[in-house]
Amino acid sequence: MSQLNVNTIGARTGTEISIASGHTLAGMGVLKEVDQWQLTANFTTAGDNDITSNLARPSGTLQGAYIGTGMTESSGIFTFPSTGIWLIQVSAYINATTNDGCALGIVGTNDNFSTQDILAQAITGKYNSGYKDAATSFVQTIVDITDTANDKIKFQAGSLSSGTVINGSSATTLTTFVFMKLGET
Repeated sequence: MSQLNVNTIGARTGTEISIASGHTLAGMGVLKEVDQWQLTANFTTAGDNDITSNLARPSGTLQGAYIGTGMTESSGIFTFPSTGIWLIQVSAYINATTNDGCALGIVGTNDNFSTQDILAQAITGKYNSGYKDAATSFVQTIVDITDTANDKIKFQAGSLSSGTVINGSSATTLTTFVFMKLGET
């Protein structure tokens, strides 16, 4: 059996390369951009409010690494390092006060927040349940980033009553935000 070692394969025209059935190219499909951020302090502001501070990459043992350029954040607004199809995941640890339901939403824009839409929400608590609720809620969405100057994401707490907490910590990841580039647009 012979082995052919090649550093680069280029197609004469187009961008597709055919692979025989049952075979793969090593390294294909590997994520080129992955980043994780966390809420570093409790968020308790009642009402519907953007999370504009206390956001950082985790710094615990084995944490804080990212692949690629990484996301940039300013006053709670996240900018993508490149165009493409991105998966955004939120895991929110929320202590909802009695009779409260709380949400942590992914908010997106394609015009640098002249307008915005709530894309997805992680929700904890039961309205009028008569009980306090503490849980970790999860939500994710896929977005198509075509313009890194205008297509952005932020996170928004929704319907916080006085006494409800979205938990954050600088020591342990409690509420987290993950960004993964899945492919090109």
